[in-house]
Amino acid sequence: MVMNTPATSPVHGLQSAIDARTTDLANTIWRRVEVVDSTGSTNADLAARAGESDLVGTVRITTDQTAGRGRRARTWSAPAGAQLAISAVVPVGAHTEQLGWLSLATGIATATAIERHSGQRPVLKWPNDVLIDDRKIAGILAEYVTSSDGGVVVVGTGLNTNLTSDDLPVPTATSLRIETGRELGVDDLAGLAIEYLRALDEQGWPDRLDAIAETYRQRCDTLGRRVRLLLPGDTEIVGQAVDVDDNGRIVIERDGGERFTAAAGDVVHLRPVTD
Repeated sequence: MVMNTPATSPVHGLQSAIDARTTDLANTIWRRVEVVDSTGSTNADLAARAGESDLVGTVRITTDQTAGRGRRARTWSAPAGAQLAISAVVPVGAHTEQLGWLSLATGIATATAIERHSGQRPVLKWPNDVLIDDRKIAGILAEYVTSSDGGVVVVGTGLNTNLTSDDLPVPTATSLRIETGRELGVDDLAGLAIEYLRALDEQGWPDRLDAIAETYRQRCDTLGRRVRLLLPGDTEIVGQAVDVDDNGRIVIERDGGERFTAAAGDVVHLRPVTD
């Protein structure tokens, strides 16, 4: 396991804490963990290195991501030290038709890591959000890149760790500090990162799609809810989310019984219709 943080860096403590736990990553895909003091985007950092050989299995971590990106070019930022940003390079091979499930599997891994580390039990909002009590604690962005290793995906997770109530960018966000009532130290952050990487490896994408689908459907809070799906071009679909299909697409049943399937879009959870 290669660690690439200088000893003089302010995050040397996080590097050391992760380094002390690298045996927990034995027999996983993760070969190289890079902890950096600050960067614009951990996803962009790895995508820019697509020409490197042996990029698969590389992980990049920071607690100060200054230009994080969400879906549809949205920004994702937090005060320095208040967020754990983790990006990892996953091989795709011939499995491009299953890319939709990788983001969903990453959501499972993020929720699993939070639960293992803190005891909180998050739920998933299709397609890329992790929630506690209807408030977003983490978001996911997966980006396909053509590299010297062939097709790979850089999958990034931004997890709100030490945001205070005053730091929240929107009222619908939360953090582990808010939910648990205590600040996370270096050992907490290292443990959380290791739990996440272990959980992501355990998903077994793309070889265990049936198990991923079953777990996702059990943990997806969107299913069974009345939702508004916002599609590119400002098209809206309103109805009940009834399933996630075999390709990871959301299935919405409109009030008249017509079903609509979408591979991407923004979901808004609505209140149930009352008589």
